[in-house]
Amino acid sequence: MKRAISIFVSLFLIAMLLSTLTGCGADIKAENEKLKAETNNLKSDNDKLKLEIQKLKEELQKAAEKEATISSLNAENEALKKQVEDLKGQLSKRKR
Repeated sequence: MKRAISIFVSLFLIAMLLSTLTGCGADIKAENEKLKAETNNLKSDNDKLKLEIQKLKEELQKAAEKEATISSLNAENEALKKQVEDLKGQLSKRKR
């Protein structure tokens, strides 16, 4: 008798488990598809962000090159100003 009850309970539990799994199958598939779509969107966003990062790195490089050019031109400008002052000094000495 105990064996029959345990077999009956086991079959009942198996039937409940199977009905639960088959009942949720459509919901699980829908959620799975939703998650796949979200994953694809995130991958696309990630690719776009990688491109944007690359563009920003290139812009930073160009800005650094421009900054170096500006520094070089400022140094040249200062040297030319000094040269002009020296020439003015030489001219004023000759006029005396």
